[in-house]
Amino acid sequence: MKKVLSILLISVLACTMQAASFAQSKPTKHDKKTSQNEKQAEIDLFWKMSDKAFHDGDYPLAISYHKAIVILDPHDVESYSNAAWLMWSLGNGDEAQQHINRGLKANPKNWEMWDAAGQQDDLQKYFSKAEFAFSQAVKLIPAKEDSQLLRRRWAHAAEHAGNTKTAIQIWQKLVKDYPNDAVNQNNLNRILNPKPAAPAKSNFKEAAFWPVKVLLAKLGFSE
Repeated sequence: MKKVLSILLISVLACTMQAASFAQSKPTKHDKKTSQNEKQAEIDLFWKMSDKAFHDGDYPLAISYHKAIVILDPHDVESYSNAAWLMWSLGNGDEAQQHINRGLKANPKNWEMWDAAGQQDDLQKYFSKAEFAFSQAVKLIPAKEDSQLLRRRWAHAAEHAGNTKTAIQIWQKLVKDYPNDAVNQNNLNRILNPKPAAPAKSNFKEAAFWPVKVLLAKLGFSE
C-alpha cells in the first residue's frame, strides 16, 4: 500500500509542478530562468531516485519516477527508453509499447527516440515494426553522427522481418562506408552464403553426415 501511495504521490507532484509553471502570468526573464532551473533540479532528483530504485530492485517505483520525468520534460528520450525496458522486463510489453508511442508522439523528429522504439520492438520480436523504426532513425540522424551501429540494427531487423534484400543492401552499403570493419563484411558474407539447416537430432544417419555436407557445400558441391 505504501508503494502505491508513493507512486501516486510522485505522479501528482510532477503534474502539480508542471501546472504551476503554466499558471505564472507574464513571467519575466528572471522568472523563466528560475522556473527552468527549479524544473531541472526536480528532474535531476527524479533521475537519482529512479537510479536508486533500480539498484534496489524496485522496478515499479523506478518506472513511476520516469513517468514523472517525462511529464516535466517530454523530450527526455533516455527516460522513455529506460522506463519501457523496465516495463518489458516486468512482463508488461503492451505498457512499454504505449509508453514508447507517447515518446514518439512528443518527439517525432528525434532519431534517438526512433532508435529507442526500434530496440523495444526488437526486444518484443516485432521485427517489421523494428525495421521501420530503425529506418526512420537512420533518416533522421545528423550527418555528423556515426550511424554504423544504428544501420546494423536496421539490417538485423530487416533480416528477421524476412526482408533479406533490404538487409543485404544495408550491409553492402556498410561494407562500402567502413571497408576496414570486419563485422560488416562477416554479416554480408553470412547472409549471402547461409549455412545448410542442421538436421533433426532424431535423424541419426543424416546428422552424422551433416558436417560433411556442409564442407562439400563450401567447396561448391551440392546435391
